[in-house]
Amino acid sequence: MNSQRQSLLQSIVEIIKDYRQGEIEAIDVNHVDRWIRQFSNFGFDDKAQEDILREMKHILNSYYISRNLAQNILTRVLTSSELFGDNPIGKIKNTQFLRIQRKGNSQNDLLNLCESILQSNYGLGLEDCGKSPTAYIYLDDCLYSGNTALRDINDWMPHAMRGATLYLVFFAVHSEGWRYSYARIQSEAEKYDIAIRPWHLYKFHNSRWEASQFDCFWALPPSRDELDELINQYVQKITRRRQESHRNLPDLFRPTGRPIQERIFSSPTNRKLLEYAFLKAGAYIVSLPRNPHPSMKPLGYDYLDSLGFGAFLVTYRNIANNCPLALWWGDPRRGYPLNAWYPLFPRLVNTSIWEDF
Repeated sequence: MNSQRQSLLQSIVEIIKDYRQGEIEAIDVNHVDRWIRQFSNFGFDDKAQEDILREMKHILNSYYISRNLAQNILTRVLTSSELFGDNPIGKIKNTQFLRIQRKGNSQNDLLNLCESILQSNYGLGLEDCGKSPTAYIYLDDCLYSGNTALRDINDWMPHAMRGATLYLVFFAVHSEGWRYSYARIQSEAEKYDIAIRPWHLYKFHNSRWEASQFDCFWALPPSRDELDELINQYVQKITRRRQESHRNLPDLFRPTGRPIQERIFSSPTNRKLLEYAFLKAGAYIVSLPRNPHPSMKPLGYDYLDSLGFGAFLVTYRNIANNCPLALWWGDPRRGYPLNAWYPLFPRLVNTSIWEDF
């Protein structure tokens, strides 16, 4: 192994070393190397693998949320004079931290972090806050389609105190899911005289209808030299579904020249390489199950008939299935087809999902 490759592997390990710490085997150089070497099966030689690793380092360096970073973000929120005024402790005491998420465990994990932050900054526990609430906090790490937050909040809304404030706090949101869910939450809140105050650190633009700015994975059409049998099979299948749905859908592939300027990737060239590598590996993964879930797409689970949602934010506690399959799908401890791909980020999922395979 050359020194440059070794250095890239070690750099990625340093960034993601606390991913699901204590739940999975410690992430080390061999783990990352085993993941990247799989791309040789799709024509990516050692140099291309180093380029993929370099771009992954670039993205993860900015958009991997470690436990320490999550704690710093929440501290920033809970001590914010912008949100809670010049005397935050008074407002925090009257704020109830909602534990209403029915899907996943991210809210519970983040509330545990809030507990320690409240203790160290105010000498309060979660149970000391919001006994007679004038405000509420709904907390989650990332909003993707927006459906989880929308269902949780709108089901809870009738039980809220009239005239209260609801803080919607996310580390990151995706523009289409945010536009869809926020409008509906706001409409419901008006019925109960509840004021909505949103806060998020990152906003990723993911409208394929307005692609002048686009922050997620969305591959360009493969060139003649890049034609691939499994990509072709997937494209033919999804094109038939798109035609049968008679829906107004955006382009399947990313239009040339879009986005106008890169915000997430280091360059258009490196973006193209990474997207094509993940599309090729993802098309292979989608071909493995006998009856793949309808939302299973190469670049991440998506309700729309597309190449995939294309998310890339990863936190210390888990990775969303909206991220490219090449990053998280598979389990080497299980039988075929799950052992046919080794994930960089082993995902915590409901056992019954894997049993479908």
